[in-house]
Amino acid sequence: MPINKNALIRYKTIDQCLQNRSRKWTLEDLIDACRKALYEYEGIEKGVSRRTVQADIQLMRSDKLGYNAPIKVVDKKYYTYEEPKYSITNIPLTTQDLEKLNEVSEILKQFKGFSHFGDLRVMVQKLEDKISATRNNLRPVIDIEKNDNLKGLEYIEIIFQAIRRKEVLEIWYQSFKAKRPGKILFHPYLLKEYRNRWFVIGSKGEGHNFELEREILGFGEGMKVLSPDKLKKRIARNLRNASHNYDGL
Repeated sequence: MPINKNALIRYKTIDQCLQNRSRKWTLEDLIDACRKALYEYEGIEKGVSRRTVQADIQLMRSDKLGYNAPIKVVDKKYYTYEEPKYSITNIPLTTQDLEKLNEVSEILKQFKGFSHFGDLRVMVQKLEDKISATRNNLRPVIDIEKNDNLKGLEYIEIIFQAIRRKEVLEIWYQSFKAKRPGKILFHPYLLKEYRNRWFVIGSKGEGHNFELEREILGFGEGMKVLSPDKLKKRIARNLRNASHNYDGL
């Protein structure tokens, strides 16, 4: 059963209230707590109805969401958990939950080369520990192509940050026909992964995608560029220049 964000906020709020046994909770108290939580997290000012919170409590008591919360009413007025240590956050993971968590873990592990992964690594390890402790023989069903030995991965983060900050990069670039590399000012605006290789698209006066052009030239006569015209003309020019290396044969 799908849960929307507002409903999840209400469930967690009710759960936190009922865990707090230092005070007694009436239905009006729970409604007020949900109203404050929705305003704090979502900026919703219209509040929440009595009927909605009553329906939330009934749903939490049922097994539709897997909660089966032992909510009872004391003195026909106060709501509390019959089991003092109960919380909806402590319910066991279902098989479907474990499968989805495993898929997420496998995807997150692919993002190496970014500084963000330093934070993700801890989260992934915790996720894997949880999965392993619950289900030790879970077979991965996602295999993402990757090449950890690819040269230049250490520059991905630098380029990524330059794109975000709209910074110009000073790089050394050597074309096929050049005898030595030359320094250029490069304006990057897109990082793209294609066929297990990383490309940076940007400009130095006009748009250039150096790696993509190399990929196209690598196909030789087996590849024809139809558009855009600028790329088509550059590839044609590069091929003509390359053919001069074989003059006299």
